[in-house]
Amino acid sequence: MRTKKYIIIVAAGEGNRMGAENAKQFLPLDGKPILIHTIDTFLNHPTLIFDIILVLNNSHLDMWDKLCQQYYYLKPIKIVTGGRERFHSVKNAIDTITDHECYIGIHDGVRPFVSETVIERAFSEVIEHDAVVPVVAMIPTIRMTDGENNRSMNRSDFKVVQTPQVFNSEIVKRAYQTPYQPTFFDDATVVEFNGYTIKLIEGNEENIKITLPIDYLTAKALQKTKLIHDISN
Repeated sequence: MRTKKYIIIVAAGEGNRMGAENAKQFLPLDGKPILIHTIDTFLNHPTLIFDIILVLNNSHLDMWDKLCQQYYYLKPIKIVTGGRERFHSVKNAIDTITDHECYIGIHDGVRPFVSETVIERAFSEVIEHDAVVPVVAMIPTIRMTDGENNRSMNRSDFKVVQTPQVFNSEIVKRAYQTPYQPTFFDDATVVEFNGYTIKLIEGNEENIKITLPIDYLTAKALQKTKLIHDISN
């Protein structure tokens, strides 16, 4: 029997840092909202089948209804409303999953360029390692600051974390029973706080999180490149 695979897509943010009228996940990218591109990446995966849970802000539910009318295939997606912090939004989604043995991936709604290969690798590695996170190399030169003091750091000692972060359901469900801590920056930190080891896998450089206006410009360029590649093939 096939072990069920869930993807929780977190899209409950207001996107204030983008400075746009609409939340960043609803900004258009090649005529379609960023969030829909992200969802399509998982719905259209060539080898894996996912049950998708989408976490939205209460104020965006009407907008989602309109998108479901426009893109009718979105209607079966389960909707969960977000909480005060990302932690609470993810917990709200996890609490709706009743399967005892399954795999749960958690992905940012504004990461539409995660590759099919990274998704497949994450869900393959989780069978053995229980907690899997894609990462890429740290490219910029970095310095650590401490008040007025600062010092250079070896960038090869650091990795840039991406999503989807994928977990054995038993582990992530247990971890999300922990009371919220300000040091919970992502799902891996929640799981790690509860004593589990994280397996890192290679992500893909294009898998950017669209947060700032410069990211939106980069996303438009990436989408254009993707379209040219698709047409040429």
